[in-house]
Amino acid sequence: MLTAAPYSLTLGDSVFAKVVAINFYGESQVSDAGNGGKILYVPSAPVGLADNTAITTASVIGLTWNNGISTGGSPIIDYRVSYDQSTGIYVVLASGIIPRSYQTTVTLTPGATYRFRVEARNSVGYSSTSTALSVLAA
Repeated sequence: MLTAAPYSLTLGDSVFAKVVAINFYGESQVSDAGNGGKILYVPSAPVGLADNTAITTASVIGLTWNNGISTGGSPIIDYRVSYDQSTGIYVVLASGIIPRSYQTTVTLTPGATYRFRVEARNSVGYSSTSTALSVLAA
C-alpha cells in the first residue's frame, strides 16, 4: 500500500517504489527501487448492449455493444457473451470475440425471454458484465 502523498497516478503510469518491512522487532533495510510496475485494472463493463434488429430473426440473434468508460490501462483483447434462457443461470455462449458485435443461430422458443450480457477482457482479466439485454423470441 502506498502511504505517502501526493500521488497523481493514472492508468498505465509506471510506479518505481522502495519497500520497508516493519514488524515487532523494528524496520528492515530499504529495498532497491523496483523496476516500474504499471497501474492496470480490468476494463469497465461494456455499455449500450443492443439487439441488432437488422440481423435478429426467429432463429438468429444479433448483438452490438460499445466499450465501457475505461480499458483499465491495457488494450481490450476480446469479449465474452453469455446468455440466460429464463433460468437465472448465465451460460457462456462464445468467447474470444474480437468485434463489438456477435450473431448466433439458435433454436428459440416462441414467447421465451432470453437475456444476454457481455464482458470485455484485457491483460488483467474480464470486466464486470454489461447490463443484461432481454430479447423476446417471436
